[in-house]
Parts: sequence; structure tokens; C-alpha cells
Amino acid sequence: MRLFILSLLLITQTLPAQLLIQNSTVVDVEKKKLLPGYTVLVQDGKITVVDKDIKFKLPEGTVVIDGTGQYLAPGFTDAHVHFFQSGGLYARPDAIDLRKYRPYAEEIKWTHGHMDDLLRRYLSAGITSVIDVGATNNFLTQKDSFANKTWAPLVRMTGALLTTWVPAPFKNLGDDSPLIEMLTEENTRKAVQDQLPLNTDFIKIWYIVTDPDAEKGARKNLPLVQAAIDEAHKNNKRVAVHATERITAQLAVEAGADFLVHSVDDEVISDAFVQLLKQKKTVLCPTLVVMGHYSKVLGDHYHFSTDELNLANPETIGSVLDYPWPDTALAKTYIKSIRSSMQVAREKTADSIMTVNLQKLLTGGVIIATGTDAGNTGTQHASSYFIELAAMQKAGMTPWQLLEASTINGAKALGQDKEWGSIAKGKWANMVLLSANPLDSLANWRKISKVIQKGVVLDPGSLIVSSPEYLVQQQLNAYNAHDLDAFLEPYADDVELYEFPGKLIMKGKENMRKDYAFLSKVPNLYCKIQKRIIQGNMVIDHEEVSGFGPKPLYAVAIYVVEKGKISKVYFQQ
Repeated sequence: MRLFILSLLLITQTLPAQLLIQNSTVVDVEKKKLLPGYTVLVQDGKITVVDKDIKFKLPEGTVVIDGTGQYLAPGFTDAHVHFFQSGGLYARPDAIDLRKYRPYAEEIKWTHGHMDDLLRRYLSAGITSVIDVGATNNFLTQKDSFANKTWAPLVRMTGALLTTWVPAPFKNLGDDSPLIEMLTEENTRKAVQDQLPLNTDFIKIWYIVTDPDAEKGARKNLPLVQAAIDEAHKNNKRVAVHATERITAQLAVEAGADFLVHSVDDEVISDAFVQLLKQKKTVLCPTLVVMGHYSKVLGDHYHFSTDELNLANPETIGSVLDYPWPDTALAKTYIKSIRSSMQVAREKTADSIMTVNLQKLLTGGVIIATGTDAGNTGTQHASSYFIELAAMQKAGMTPWQLLEASTINGAKALGQDKEWGSIAKGKWANMVLLSANPLDSLANWRKISKVIQKGVVLDPGSLIVSSPEYLVQQQLNAYNAHDLDAFLEPYADDVELYEFPGKLIMKGKENMRKDYAFLSKVPNLYCKIQKRIIQGNMVIDHEEVSGFGPKPLYAVAIYVVEKGKISKVYFQQ
């Protein structure tokens, strides 16, 4: 037995353990306190001790982390995601229909096949829990395959959304459909029952009103909503509801909804509505940025940050950067509409209403959970989380409120706050070790030294598996986004650039930094891939580059990937 002695010893315990984190500052999100010099002991994936001034005898093989100068916080939760949506340009054919360029079956196949990649990206960002508030029944059957993966966050998921309206692109898709129409109370109850054998974690309702008179339409559909909620509760399932009008949100809560996944954006809420939410202990997810992302993408003025370019999936980022291609005629119509003064004013009004409403909810003591609606076009999985946090902060949330919303309140949304969401005895050891105080800056939330998932210690940099194609696409995305830092990220420090077949023209990332400084100076610079060939660790791109003059330039670039970085590039014009 090895003896590990902690400072200021008062008590001696002999316990089996798998992980000991000593002398860190524990972030207590429930009491809103920083606990310096604390020790956290983990056994079988769960926290067994949170205390200071303790001496332990621990078995051989125990992982011991010195947390001196670091902050141990609960892992973050994105309480509003959709894995049936990629976040790319083709994710929502009901918003912009590009199915003749990419069949929707291909989009669904892609999201199924890349769920492991998306989950890795979440965990690398310290997001240790994700709540999918509307998937498909086929996705629901896939959920349990990730339950014991060390590289995956905790996944909670419902199946297809029960809805009062189904857009045409989602009809007749069977178990690949994200929507099931509520036609009668009987078929609504059956729709709930059908999800139970699929091990759904909760039930989701898409409370949509198509009637010009919102209240009339909401009350007309209320019996169906009530039937779904009653049937879910009868089977011990909580209910999440999409409701963006005040009347649909109010009626849903009165009917028993446990979790509202959007802000009310059509009117400033009343004090009575706030008290209703507080009385019912309804959790609300503001979801502030998702609609703005649609406008930015389809209006052709989305700007990706360096963090997004590095963290989000390169394929979905690339599809957004390709816009207005592949249908420039259709895109022209969208761009004109979205950039119109009427639409800009409408969005500004909605944003203002959501900000005021969030402030009223916070003042009234309503439980707020952080969620992004990731998967919608422009709202990327994992990376959008920090954009949402910035919007919540701008709306007036304090650092402690942000931490509470991003940890324990996500668990409260599903009634699972006794199991996860804070650093406390008996809960899952889902935590992040930060090198800086998360209360000082949102930027510090990204300064992750370790991710701990059910007691397993992970290096965040090792979680994302970047294939040669992904690395090449990542640098291409950054090139088209005119972001030099993100462009250089996939390259090795000693990268070599050649004029084909073997004339060395440049060596080293720092020399590339100087030579590619033009990225931020050529506003219309854009590289389009005409054809791509992948051969082992090599990616061969036939590139069309526009922006340097009246005519595009054409070149072939051969990228060689070694040890997870682009090590050599061969160019031929």
C-alpha cells in the first residue's frame, strides 16, 4: 500500500479508490462557494469524499492529481441539442430545401455515423452531459451504445418530437422522422407509449401554432398537449416542451410541462407568468442564439471564431462556409429577405424581448439551464456552447448564475440532480479541472487541463480524432474564414512546403504565418475544392482559388499528414 499524505491531516481513512484529486479549489455550484484546498476522492466512477485536511491510505494504482492552483468544477451540460441535425447547411430542409444537392437520407446517415465524433468534441470542451431534446426513434435506439464509452459525455435523449404540425420534408420518414404528428388524444398517448420500449429518458412536445390567432390555435391544440403530458407522467417520464409564444409556454406549464427549451420571444412576460414557472419548478432553457445563427448563415454574413473553427466538426463548418453555393439563385432570395430592414427589425425586437424576459426570470428565481439547440443550421455541436454562454452573460447573468445554469440546473431539467450536476458525495464524478478561475472570465472555461468522466481522467486534446481529411478540411475552412491562427493550427511546427515535385519553398509554421498574412487582407478570398482524393495519410485537392484577380487560379495541393498534423504540402499550379 502506498501512503499519500495530505496537508493539515486530521483524519485517517482507508478506502478503495480509483482517483484522488488533492488541493484543488472546488467550485460548489449549489452553495455558490469556492472551496480552496479541498480533496475529492472517487470510487467506481462516483464521488465518495469532498473534504479537506484528510489523510488516506490508498491502494496501488490509484490515480493521484495535484490540483494546486487549479479549479475543479462540475462538468458542463448542454441541456438542448439535436443529434439528428448536423449543424451544417443541409440540416434543416424545412428552413432551406437543398435536398436535390444532398438527399436528406444522406444527411441522416451522416449524423448517425458521426455521433461519436460529435460526442468527443463535446467532452473535449468540458461538456460532460448532453440532453437531446428531440431526436428520432432510430437515434434513440443508438443512445445506449455510448453509455460505457470513456470518450463520450453522459447522453440523455428522447425520440421523435410529438408535434401539432409536421413540415413536408419530415413526412413519411418512418423511424428516421424527428416528428410524430398528434392528431387525436388516442394517437398521442400511443406515441408516448411507443417510445417507452426504446428507453427514452423523457418526452418532448413541439407545441407549434399555425393559426394567425396564436391563442386560439394554442387552445385548440391544448387537449393533445395535455394528453401527451399526462401519459408521460403516468409512466414516470418528464416532459420538455418547445414553446416560443407566451400563450403556448403558459398553457404547457399549466398542463404540467417540466422543461421549456426556448425563450418566449413574442411579448414581455408578466410577473404572474414568472411566478407560475417558479411555483411549478419548471426549468427554462433560454436558447438565445439559434435563430440568429439561421439569419447569419442564410443571410451570408456568418463569422466563425477561431475557437469554432478548431472545435466544431470541419465538414459542417465547411458546408456553411460554402454558402451561397450550391444554389446561388435560391440563396439570393434568402439573402435579400433576411437582410431586409423589416426582418432585421423583427429579429432585433425578438432579441430584446428575450433579454428582458431572461432578466425577469432570473429576478423571479426561475431555474435557468444552458442549452444551445445545437444541430440547427449554423449552431454547431460543442462550439456553439460558448457562444450561448456569452449571450447569456450579455443578457445579465452573473458568473455564479452561468455556472449554476451550466451544471446542476441541466440535471434538474430531468430531475436527476441527485445523480450528477455538482461535486458532491454520491454523484457521478463528471468534472473539469481548470487552470484558471471560471468566475473571472468565460475564457477561463476553455482553459481545461483535465476532463474527468465517471472517474476516468482524460486529456481534452486527445479526445478528438482528426483524420487526414478532417485536418485538411479544417485548414481549408480557416482559409475561407480568413482566420490565420485557425489556418495554422493543423500544421506541424516544422511543416515543409514544396513546389511539386520536390523544390522546398518554405519550412516552419512561423514562416507560414508571415507568408499567409494576406488571409485577413483579401476580403473575397475563397478556395473551392473541385475534386478531393484521399489515399492513406495523403489528401490531394484540386483547388479553385478566387479573390486575387478577375479570374480564379487553379492548383493541385498534396497534403501529407504525420503524427496528427500536416507535415508536408506539395503545390502544382
